[in-house]
Amino acid sequence: MTGPNLPQEFKLIDIREVWPGEAKDFTPWLADNLEALSEHLEIGELELDSTEVDVPGGRRLDILAKDADGRNWAVENQYGEADHDHLTRALAYAVGLECRAVIVVAESHRDEFVAVADEWNRYSEAYGSDGIRLFLVAIEAGRIGDSVPGFRFRLVAGPNEWKSETATGAKSTSDADRTRYEQRKGFWSGLGDAMATEGSLPTPRVSRDNWATIVSRGPFTFQFVVTMTLCRVELRVDSNDGDKNDELFNSLLEDREAIHETLGSELEWIKNPAHRVNRIYWEPERACGYRTPAVERQAGYEALVDAAHRFHDTLMPYVERLI
Repeated sequence: MTGPNLPQEFKLIDIREVWPGEAKDFTPWLADNLEALSEHLEIGELELDSTEVDVPGGRRLDILAKDADGRNWAVENQYGEADHDHLTRALAYAVGLECRAVIVVAESHRDEFVAVADEWNRYSEAYGSDGIRLFLVAIEAGRIGDSVPGFRFRLVAGPNEWKSETATGAKSTSDADRTRYEQRKGFWSGLGDAMATEGSLPTPRVSRDNWATIVSRGPFTFQFVVTMTLCRVELRVDSNDGDKNDELFNSLLEDREAIHETLGSELEWIKNPAHRVNRIYWEPERACGYRTPAVERQAGYEALVDAAHRFHDTLMPYVERLI
């Protein structure tokens, strides 16, 4: 039964319609969207540390992330049903890298693996903060009506004490969260002072505690995005319409070589197949993060101010043509 007042169903589609390849498309997307994963699991913020991380035994971990306490999290992903190899490898990586937890993302998880995860977490909880927690997460792609393809995560198995703590909001007011907030607040204050003393761009306006707007023109927003160890300058393309965003992004992409030549550096071009927003960004050398030591912070601010002006001045003529 359908009708104007009934919500439309999220109809599942082949995940390869959204991310054609696991290593080439899905892993980079997941690394770039850890916020969506951590929000779904209600585990607090995760920040990307690195991808394709070498581990003992000659293997590589898909994604290494850090939480608000600075502790490691191992993220391993695969297409299809999670298998023994990925599960045991992920746990081995977590041990070798001294991780707080491991997350295995797959299209589905066997019942016996869910039972193993539940038993693993039961024993892990007995070790308190020294135990390694295990999350099994399903990734699903689909559409609502005639919409562009979207995605959703589904928690299949996870530690019980995480559920109870997040239900009471304990993690959102932790000492680590408060410390991170103060560190980011100090970072934006210092960067704002540096921007005010040089060039013609306005002082960044903090929109969320990890990113700040520099200039907005129509669907285009120049902004800073900060992590623990670095900060990037970014052009966000968001017209509230996925197809329009792709059209604008593709128009800029046609001039990529000329843009790189003018800037004197190559940019990262991120066209998100499962998300409305597209982005172009640059991580300049010497740019600082919110946990960069104080002695290195001023040089980092100067690098970011210079990069912001060069990035803005290079891209704005192309943006103006599209507005």
